[in-house]
Amino acid sequence: MAPHSTYTKSLAAPIVGIQTDVVWRMRRETDDLGSRKNSNLKFFPQIGGSLTWMDMGMNVTGYQLAVSLNLGGEISAKGPWSFDWHFAHGLTYLSEKYDTLTRPINYAIGSNLNYFAQIKGEIKYDITPNLALSLGGYLTHASNGNLEKPNVGLNVIHYGIGMLYVPNESQNSDRSSYYIHKKHYFTTPYSLGVKFGNRSHSLEFPESFTSWIFDFQFRFQKSAHHIWDVGFDLFSDPNYKFTKTGRYTGADELDQLEFAIKGGHQFVYGRIGLRTDLGIYVFRPVSSDKGAFYNAIGIDYRLTQNWVLRSRLKAHLNVADYMEFGISRLF
Repeated sequence: MAPHSTYTKSLAAPIVGIQTDVVWRMRRETDDLGSRKNSNLKFFPQIGGSLTWMDMGMNVTGYQLAVSLNLGGEISAKGPWSFDWHFAHGLTYLSEKYDTLTRPINYAIGSNLNYFAQIKGEIKYDITPNLALSLGGYLTHASNGNLEKPNVGLNVIHYGIGMLYVPNESQNSDRSSYYIHKKHYFTTPYSLGVKFGNRSHSLEFPESFTSWIFDFQFRFQKSAHHIWDVGFDLFSDPNYKFTKTGRYTGADELDQLEFAIKGGHQFVYGRIGLRTDLGIYVFRPVSSDKGAFYNAIGIDYRLTQNWVLRSRLKAHLNVADYMEFGISRLF
């Protein structure tokens, strides 16, 4: 466990665990990496899922069991070597959480159910066409997005050694083992959306308040695999009405508004998109103790040609603000 705060230094301990991945390779319009038609390197987007179990190394932190959606890719050469990466986005159950009497040292986690994220980079060596060895590095994160306090979060930096099995492809089609995605998801580049996020105010005042987010985006999409966009977020955060101890600040509706401009990128996997955003506040209450910038990562799911479901973890560097859930309309 890698402490990223003074509150979690006492929780540092050796971690052991096991993870099972199921991955589908997606077909691209072209498999060549780069503009060279005869490139020896090939790139394939990948989509899949993971089941992860970890012993967190101490009685006060227990174990975690996570299920996640994985989005990533593979870069392969003509020889036996290849490189995989993925980002996992899901839920994890942590067996132990903060308790003022029995586990006051576990200041990292205030709930059993938490958000799970993982970044993986992995080198593979093909032993046979169906079997491969892997060696990877991982960064795994668990927190509840401020749904319950405390919420410092647990970060684990670890490595993994594994074996991969690749089933034989069907002899009837060279595309049968691929996740086939649609390529016609192009619309006019404007979208409007609304999201909400719920967070616990503070450990001293553990009331939960719902924030609302309205956004506008202008999309730049030149392929079926990547989307860039720019726009703005308007946040209405009632937490500004109270201090950490619960004293009313006298703030009115305008005093709880935040306005930010943002830019983002999305890796597209058919109907699913892996989104990253970076924003800067143009206007916010003078009482705000948040950083000037915020970052976010999440998953979009395309319901129809014009409607998108979205989830996003908003944070200020390594400090989570809240999880956002909502819907967007493309025009």
